[in-house]
Amino acid sequence: MTRKRIQTGTVRLREDGNPPYWEGFYREDVVNEAGKRGRRRRSVNLGSMKELSEKAARRKLAAILEPINQAKCKPKILMTFRGFIGKYRTLKLANKKGTTVHGYETNIRAHFLPEFGNMQLSEITAESVQDFINLKAKEGKAVQTLKNLKWGLSSIFVAAVKYGYMESNPAPAADLPPKGVKERKKLPTGDQLSLLINALKEPISTLVYLMAVSSIRPEELAFKWIDLHPEDLNLWVVRAVNQGEIHTPKYHRSDRPIRLTEADVQRLLALKQRMKAQDDDWMFPNRIKKGKIMEPGPIWHETILGRRVQPVARRLGLPHITWRLLRHWGVTRMIRAKMELPAVQQRVGHSRPGILLEYYAEVLPPSADDAAEAMSGQLAGVCAPVVMVNPVEV
Repeated sequence: MTRKRIQTGTVRLREDGNPPYWEGFYREDVVNEAGKRGRRRRSVNLGSMKELSEKAARRKLAAILEPINQAKCKPKILMTFRGFIGKYRTLKLANKKGTTVHGYETNIRAHFLPEFGNMQLSEITAESVQDFINLKAKEGKAVQTLKNLKWGLSSIFVAAVKYGYMESNPAPAADLPPKGVKERKKLPTGDQLSLLINALKEPISTLVYLMAVSSIRPEELAFKWIDLHPEDLNLWVVRAVNQGEIHTPKYHRSDRPIRLTEADVQRLLALKQRMKAQDDDWMFPNRIKKGKIMEPGPIWHETILGRRVQPVARRLGLPHITWRLLRHWGVTRMIRAKMELPAVQQRVGHSRPGILLEYYAEVLPPSADDAAEAMSGQLAGVCAPVVMVNPVEV
């Protein structure tokens, strides 16, 4: 067995720096991306001449070399961030849902590769990640976007640590800026939504109606008629769609039922009869290109909003309508009706009820009135203030 080479390194004074500093040199064993083992020369700034003597600089270099000189020290694997992304796509992203993959790929192409692409994984530090977060904050990215970027980087680095390309994950140490002022979005009224739904053509009219009354995610519109159970007034969410690709819903359990009213069910059945649809047909159909063949598939929610819904809303002078806004509207109305949070949570498909209050529900007038009465009522015995005719300056 080859004996591990012990090194002491060399130290020199760099007088071209301002101020002059001590530079240490040593070699480390590495394995390149092709798996070939070798050695590379490394340099390190040990400190300025004012801070350290030459003897102190040599002691500092010896401390750096101590773990490298140990027999159990493994060679450092050289892998660029760009090189590992290819492995990450195969090892991790291949097992994630379509919507998740789309989000990761967008951040990888637009943000991660331009910043870290040519850097060695082993050289990406918490400071590197913090500089990246600060740069994106200066570009005006929202705090939630910064959170997503941090989480995305962390997922990549966790995989790199797992497979031996990094020693630790530097992303969690990065700090996010405080949340800024967020203007409250104006929700449509029930009358405005009714006006929109009546102005739309079928099946888009019933689609928007269903989105409003069910508060589902837009990707969960991948219903087949067999998912509708009129006998128990349930519509089952069993699949989701992202740009024509079918996958499982984003839900912490398996399938979930959406309870409808008799009027909701009758509206859906009327649409089914109008379309002369069978149970295995798509509720809101679309034609998807599979190679050179056009096959039936579920509607693309990504395009239908801008092409069919928003133009009609603008013509009617309504607030800007989005799928998220319809979901927000539904959750807010359920909380205003004082529904129990677990019931709302199950309907919208959240893993925990706290998300509802944090991201969707507003403080509504009836709730605000209850809060005001509860607090002011505690001071009911306080006398009304006396109006002073000639107030005295203090």
